[in-house]
Amino acid sequence: MAKTRGQDAFRPIGSVSLVLLQLLSGAIPGNGQKADFEVFGPREPVLAKVGEDADLLCYLYPNINAEDMELRWYRDQPSPAVHVHRKGKDVPEEQMALYQGRTTFLKEGVAQGQASVRIGNVTAFDNGTFHCQFNNGTMSAEATLWLTVAGLGSEPRIQVQVDQDGVVRAECTSAGWYPEPQVEWRDFRGQMFHSETNVSVSPITGLWAVTSSLTVPNKAVGGMACSISSPLLTEKKVSRHHLPDPASRWFQSTAWKIVLPLFLAAAILGATVACFLWKRERA
Repeated sequence: MAKTRGQDAFRPIGSVSLVLLQLLSGAIPGNGQKADFEVFGPREPVLAKVGEDADLLCYLYPNINAEDMELRWYRDQPSPAVHVHRKGKDVPEEQMALYQGRTTFLKEGVAQGQASVRIGNVTAFDNGTFHCQFNNGTMSAEATLWLTVAGLGSEPRIQVQVDQDGVVRAECTSAGWYPEPQVEWRDFRGQMFHSETNVSVSPITGLWAVTSSLTVPNKAVGGMACSISSPLLTEKKVSRHHLPDPASRWFQSTAWKIVLPLFLAAAILGATVACFLWKRERA
């Protein structure tokens, strides 16, 4: 019985030792380096303007050679993908229709464990999350990236109407913005106007169009400026419109009431004098 207990007591220890040896042999290859890896991408979102290019960079840690790996960039699901590069060749048949002809694999640095995919002609629909996945055939790892798209729209167009009471009605329009733009109206002295703004999104381009309107009395403000900007960019688009001086506008609107009677009186007087001189000459 003692011998049996001794054998039973030895078996678990031997089994544990065997498991440990198997784990160590599987985790450490012949060159003494770890066989697993991690994938990393930029910590901050990648910012790109509409119509420009965006590079989505990913790299391995440790920086092992990735030339024989499958490198995959995708959005919500791995397939179809944004771009697939497998063992040195692109795999276009696994690509989403949205990105066909728009992506380029940048192979510089692949031997050191880093690679990029360049997305050309960025659109509003590219805004959002991407994933890059590295697969060496036995294991895979991936990282998440964020692409932030910004669209700088067209120059604002201002249309102004001034009624007889001196009330100014102005409208400012622009298109091609992403994300939703911000609108400000100011006079030439920097005072801000309250306005009403309506926005809409194009289902084809995903870009925003804006129409902003205001109504103010024309009290010698000199003019007004419509400024539109994207919350992601420091640039903005500004258009200005000069308003006529109220006194000048009043004179222009009432001048005909004074000039026309004078013109008619002068014409009648001239005709009377001409007729009188003609009759006198004949006599």
